[in-house]
Amino acid sequence: MAFQSIGSVLTDLAAETISFVPNLVGAIVLLVIGLVVGKVIGRVVKEVLSKVKLDYYITETERPVISVSNIFALLTRWSIYVAFIVAATDTLGIPSLSAWLTQILHFLPNVIGATLVMVVGYVLAEFAKEQLKKLGKPYSLLIGKVTFFFIMYVAIAIALPILQIPATLISQILLIIIASMGAGVAVAMGLGLKDALSDVSRRYVKKIKV
Repeated sequence: MAFQSIGSVLTDLAAETISFVPNLVGAIVLLVIGLVVGKVIGRVVKEVLSKVKLDYYITETERPVISVSNIFALLTRWSIYVAFIVAATDTLGIPSLSAWLTQILHFLPNVIGATLVMVVGYVLAEFAKEQLKKLGKPYSLLIGKVTFFFIMYVAIAIALPILQIPATLISQILLIIIASMGAGVAVAMGLGLKDALSDVSRRYVKKIKV
């Protein structure tokens, strides 16, 4: 009787294993296809954007600090990866993991939207800073940096809600930026006043000597 029970358990286990093998093979095939397709399409996106010189037109430099082409290629590649991983988990019959990955897949458009906002904000901020620097006026460099950070703050303020991040974080970022700008202005003014006071002192000493 005991041997029959053990034999029955082993038979059921073998049957389940045999029935699971096709699902496992199918999931592995999907993952391999997803890996290949993701890499190929990601590379195509990067090459197309590089050929149209998207980075150069956006940043006006051959070697930008932030490569828009690389960002879009990365997002495209991982969107395909996640889609195939979801399909593979469905094949394996793991509903909890599949549901979690589906949520990530649905959230990717938010990431793409926030990335676009940040890229546009960075481009506008950099352009405004460079134009102000070209004026060659006193404190034009400082004003350019202040303008840069202000535009970037606006971009962050728009991007964070797209990522469903609480607005309180935006306020904290604003306070940090304001404090940083205030410190920068104070230092700049202090250095400017120091030079001005030195000039006045030298002139006064010369007059006394004369």
